[in-house]
Formats: sequence, C-alpha cells, structure tokens
Amino acid sequence: MAIRADAAEVWALVSDLRRKARLNPAIEVIRIDLEGGEPVREGSVFRHRFVKGGRILEYRSRCVECVPPRLFVSRGETDPPFEVRVTVEPSAEGCRLTQRETLEVEAEALDALDAGGAKARTFSDVLRLLALFPSARPLSSELRALQRERVAARLAGELALWLDAIRAHVEAGAAGFGDVTQPLGQGEPA
Repeated sequence: MAIRADAAEVWALVSDLRRKARLNPAIEVIRIDLEGGEPVREGSVFRHRFVKGGRILEYRSRCVECVPPRLFVSRGETDPPFEVRVTVEPSAEGCRLTQRETLEVEAEALDALDAGGAKARTFSDVLRLLALFPSARPLSSELRALQRERVAARLAGELALWLDAIRAHVEAGAAGFGDVTQPLGQGEPA
C-alpha cells in the first residue's frame, strides 16, 4: 500500500503494536502492554487484550525480527501460532507499507475463525456428519476448502480496512483520529 508520508513516521507507528492496534476497526483495544521497556526490538514481548466479535481475546506476541526502519516481524504465542511480517520501503511519493499475516489452522481452529454464529456451528456439524460416510468425504473436503476461502477473504478484508486506517491516520498527520500516540496499558483499567 502506497502511503504519502515519510517512511520513518510510518515505521514508528507500525513497529509499536500498542499504537497500531488502536487503528484496527475490527477490534476494541482494552489494553496492550510492552514487557521489558523501550525501544521495541527483537525479543520484545507485547501482551494484547481486546474485544472482537463480542469476545475478549488475550494473547502474547514476540518481535522475532526487527530491522529499523524497514522490517518488523512478530509471532503470536498462540495455538496455533501466527506470524505478522511488516515492511516499510521508501518511495518517491513517501513509502510502501506491506503487511503479510500467516496462520496455519486445523479444522477446529478454522471453525472458530468462521464468523457466523449459529450458521457456522451448523456448517461445522454438517462437516462432522459427512465425515462419518466414506463416500461423502470428498464433499466434506470441498466444503472445508470453501470455508477456508471464506475465512481468508474475510480476514483479508479486515486487514485491508486496517491498512487503510493506518494510511489515513499517517497521511492526515493524526488529525481527527484521536490520540494514538500514548502507549496503552499506562493507567488504563484492565
């Protein structure tokens, strides 16, 4: 994504998960803490707590690679783990921001990621029933592949909205977006 802003300014935002998370329209941040103090570096650990889809989620992530001001890689200490790779590359117009998120999921985790409430549960139940019939297993595999595509498309859409919010925030010089410069977890209730 092209951003009309200095690469160093974009890097400062995207390498600080406390500030970056506040711009994600898919979640409501409760608290994000940086363990071990500033500056953010390889080995830094963040504790995340936020609301998504009416559920409170908590996890830790660790910075596994940090090459300022161009590369930040973090890994969620979750089951299954996920990885987020963010690159900031200077360009003539400002910079180019790329974020790639990787997650390998088993069927149960895929069901949990499949937003849809009762419909998603019914879908999962049907897949479990199809697994009981050997002749229906190919259909079950096809349906699971469709579910994986649906979840991937939804998550890609959420990521696109988040990156758009980051771009708008940086390009506007933070005007009108509230104060996201204050680190989270300092004096806020848990």
